[in-house]
Order: sequence, then structure tokens, then C-alpha cells
Amino acid sequence: MNKKTIATTIYILGICCVLFFGASAVIGGNTVSNPEAMIPFTEFERNMIILGIGFIPMIASCFFMLSAYRIKSRTKKILVLIPGIVTGIPFIVGACFVVYLLFLGMVDVMGMK
Repeated sequence: MNKKTIATTIYILGICCVLFFGASAVIGGNTVSNPEAMIPFTEFERNMIILGIGFIPMIASCFFMLSAYRIKSRTKKILVLIPGIVTGIPFIVGACFVVYLLFLGMVDVMGMK
């Protein structure tokens, strides 16, 4: 298998995951999947967390796709990077929320009180 086949396969699998979890987040809305859990997540929150976790592999596959096909056009680069940007939004929001909690002192990192 050559470089283009591997890049295309990984990229298409990533796009399928982004489409599935993005559509599930929008359609699932406010239904709670497991109300007896310690922290019950709605479908929207759960799918956004999954999209945020998939940011690093998706952005890596986007750049692998750009390098495999040697895409030079600006519009084509933006089109290839759209799934990475879609997964980057929940990642950045989640990272900002964690930093916000650390700033408020609600999460004790060092174990000091």
C-alpha cells in the first residue's frame, strides 16, 4: 500500500467519525444516556467530549493528507482541514474550561490544601 492509500483511508475514517458524533450531538440534544451515573452526561456533552478527544488524531490525518497529495491550493487546504477544525472547537473549549477550573482552584492538582 502506498502513502496516498493509507492517508485517504485514515482521513475517510476520521471524517465518518466526525460526521457520526457531530450529528449525534445535534440530534441527541438534551437526552441523558445514563441518568443513574455519578456524572450524568447529555448526548450533546458526551459526543462533544468524544470529538475533543479525537482532535489530535484528526488534525494529524489532515496534515498527513495534505503532505501525501502535496496540496498547494489555499481553498483545497481549507477544505481538507475542515474536519480538524470541527474537532478542534470542542477541544479548545474543554481546555479553556479546565484552565478556568484550575484558576478558580476547584481542581487540586498538587494535593495541597
